[in-house]
Amino acid sequence: MMNHTRRVLEWGFGLGLALTVVLTALTGWQRTAARVRADTLRLHVLANSDTWEDQLLKLQVRDAVLDALPPAVCAASSPEEAAAALRQALPALQAAANAALHRAHSAQTARLRLEQAEFAARDYGSFALPGGRYTALRVELGAAAGHNWFCVLYPALCVAGAQADYPTAGENAMVFGRFTVRLAAVDFVRGLAARIQ
Repeated sequence: MMNHTRRVLEWGFGLGLALTVVLTALTGWQRTAARVRADTLRLHVLANSDTWEDQLLKLQVRDAVLDALPPAVCAASSPEEAAAALRQALPALQAAANAALHRAHSAQTARLRLEQAEFAARDYGSFALPGGRYTALRVELGAAAGHNWFCVLYPALCVAGAQADYPTAGENAMVFGRFTVRLAAVDFVRGLAARIQ
């Protein structure tokens, strides 16, 4: 009886330890993801519709907005500085978007604003971003009912020649290094199982 009780206690302790390790790893990942969201400013352009013409117009407006982007956004030393530079540049960026629409002989209107917006987690090939709320320069064209286009304004991933770099190694690993949560205990058991086979 005493041997059975000891075994139950050992299993309970082992499971409690494993749960602690899992929760600690998950908390670390969540903290890093929250830092990535806080340290990232996105550009989000929504097309009027999914017609070929509206999708092409979306790209023309995107290019005009990126060309009008003040150097202070890329040169900023913090996301707060980049957001302040964007707020100050909103009238010029609005004018650039409207000029692109005018050049394309479009009757659509562009609405630009800096806001908090929800984004799904996405893997974009060369980088990946966790889902959640980000600060974004949102550009809505017409009804804004078409497919969207986005890039990262800060750190600069969508401005030619700019270098993107997050403040911490964990953030860089998550965005650019295919960051994965791994548990040492699970790796050990898998390694042991592989040796046994």
